[in-house]
Amino acid sequence: MPKPSPRNGTGSHPAERSRPDKHDAITRAASEMFLAEGFERASLDQIAHRAGVSKQTIYSHFADKEALFKAICTELTEKLTIPLRQPSADIDLRGALTRLGEDTLAMMLRPASLDLHRLVTSAAHRFPELGRVAYEAGGKRMIGDVAALLLARSRIGDGLPRPLTAPQAETLAEQFVGMLRGFHQLRGLLAVRPLPSARRKAYVAACVDLLLRGA
Repeated sequence: MPKPSPRNGTGSHPAERSRPDKHDAITRAASEMFLAEGFERASLDQIAHRAGVSKQTIYSHFADKEALFKAICTELTEKLTIPLRQPSADIDLRGALTRLGEDTLAMMLRPASLDLHRLVTSAAHRFPELGRVAYEAGGKRMIGDVAALLLARSRIGDGLPRPLTAPQAETLAEQFVGMLRGFHQLRGLLAVRPLPSARRKAYVAACVDLLLRGA
């Protein structure tokens, strides 16, 4: 029996491609399989079985396993970083940075985040496009959001001694996100016990102090 074409979805009905429940089942099953097995070992047959669909149904939603993998990593990154994009206009700059810092550090240490980091890192050498997509959806967006916050608040004198230029704001944002990451993420990736919550909060407060003093 010939293998169905992964690119044209031969044999699938157009209505099949519009079924959100099928799409969700595929992406959920693929997330579980990729995180558990990695890209190389996870197969479309396994994913189809776990999702309760045919392999042809997967092909009707995604061109191939690589396209599915990229979609999953982008989707997971988006979900994990949503809490970091909440409005902060109701509090001053110190409070906004503190809240953002605590949320960012908590997000970095979530098991799903650590699994995603391992997954993308292991596959980025083979799929540079995947690494770029994950970076743009995660780290780059985070730096951009912090830079925009610093730039806007510097212009009204909130917590900063003088207005910043866009490059200055971006540099400070990258330094701040880098400080937040510190060795916390590395401990998580190596399965080393994380610091207690109170010490993480104190660490974030110190990062905010250092940024505002240095600016």
